[in-house]
Amino acid sequence: MIVTVVTPTLNAVAYLKECIESVRGNASGGIEVEHIIADGGSTDGTPEQAAACGVRVLSRPGSGLFERINQASMMASGELIGYLGADDVMLPGALAAVVGAYARGSRRWVVGGIRWIDEEGRSLGGLAAPPSWITPRMHVSLGWNPIMLIGTYFSRDFFAQLGGYDVDYQVSGDYEMLARALSSAPYTRLAVPVACFRRTGLNLSAVRHVRGMQENQMILSRFRPKSELERQGWRYGMKLWLNLSNPEWLACKLAERCGLRPRSQHVLHF
Repeated sequence: MIVTVVTPTLNAVAYLKECIESVRGNASGGIEVEHIIADGGSTDGTPEQAAACGVRVLSRPGSGLFERINQASMMASGELIGYLGADDVMLPGALAAVVGAYARGSRRWVVGGIRWIDEEGRSLGGLAAPPSWITPRMHVSLGWNPIMLIGTYFSRDFFAQLGGYDVDYQVSGDYEMLARALSSAPYTRLAVPVACFRRTGLNLSAVRHVRGMQENQMILSRFRPKSELERQGWRYGMKLWLNLSNPEWLACKLAERCGLRPRSQHVLHF
């Protein structure tokens, strides 16, 4: 099976080689990997670095993040399409686990967990994939996206059916897309982490936090439960599940809140 991994970039050379090597290392006898770099006009050598590593580069200077992701995804030759940030790392055996889960089930997308790491690669805990019975109402009630895009793989046909990402969103396009996907079909849950999300302080959700929160409110308005009571019930139920299911992450958040370690994220989600 061919799996396409799309990496959007804009001046992202710092960790790019590690990202590319982690994806390439997931190729195996039964899995061919197509890695596409969707670049928005980098001036730091990002496209050149990617090309030197033998990766396909789609150059779209001036285009938006989700516009580039859509363009690269529509060009994909893989049966499954996934995403990985240029400063993120795919874990060994990730694609074998994803393909195995996809092949065993009858569902059109797969969601796995992730690990958080800091700039030096030190662990900040993990985030398990939410239960596969999560609904759009539950998803948006939390106020932030607990289904990590770097742990998500869509079948190419399902991605096309969904119409890709809404390019009107500048920060939370993945949150909106995943809410639409949940409205269409449940996913196969993978109980293991498949990638590491690197918190550098320069992540889009941190740099454009205010815009992201505004977009999250738009998503909530579209998919929200019928009552505020229901929303609060799902919100605190999901928070409880996420904290209890991810004890290492909870411990890291508590340490940051108490000042025992430097804060690695703009908002500590409890």
